[in-house]
Amino acid sequence: MWWCIGPALAAPVYFGVEWQPLSRADLSWLDDGRTTGLAVGEFDGVVSPATTAFVGSWLTPRWALQGTLGVARMQNTTWVGDVWEQRHWGVIRPGMSVRYALVRRPDPTTPPAIQWPIPWLTVGGYGDLPSVRETSNAYDEDEQALADEAATADRARLAGFGGQFGAGVDWWVHPALSLGVAYTLGVHRGLFLGDDPTVVSTWMAAEAGLLATFHWPGRTQPEPASSP
Repeated sequence: MWWCIGPALAAPVYFGVEWQPLSRADLSWLDDGRTTGLAVGEFDGVVSPATTAFVGSWLTPRWALQGTLGVARMQNTTWVGDVWEQRHWGVIRPGMSVRYALVRRPDPTTPPAIQWPIPWLTVGGYGDLPSVRETSNAYDEDEQALADEAATADRARLAGFGGQFGAGVDWWVHPALSLGVAYTLGVHRGLFLGDDPTVVSTWMAAEAGLLATFHWPGRTQPEPASSP
């Protein structure tokens, strides 16, 4: 199960989804009006929804590299006669994590009589990369400058970064499918500073999720060269 030079991928890869059920805390967050008001922020439920997808590869029998990608964008365009005005707000949320299996992963294609769960640890991080723009064919230079200033403030409101550390367990129910659970401690820091007073927001919480992962086995050795 290693990388090799050749037409096929040697390391096993996997693709899965993680589901974190809607909680009372999520409802309280909405009732208290703690969202960004722009619909695409970290805690607005779109760029980082309750169900997220991930893809990764076991580089060795114990170490895996895993990635996620969240995307959210909203655009409004209005026309009044020949005058148009366009606004958009968007966030791209790339994430990367490392997973370490506490016990050596067996070959799921040749399972033993009893398939024990495989515990693992994980650590990773992500960033919220914002895009905000407001423009119109009716704006003069001063009006466009004011619009750009407002867009800069919105970008700061949407930008942020964070990380997670936790543990989980996978249990193979089929050579190509495993089910599992994960429990992670996450920290998020916003970048909106404001003018007066200056405020920086940091959020930390522990979350549990259910995992379903599909596995593709890798080659144990390079393919033999064809005969001339």
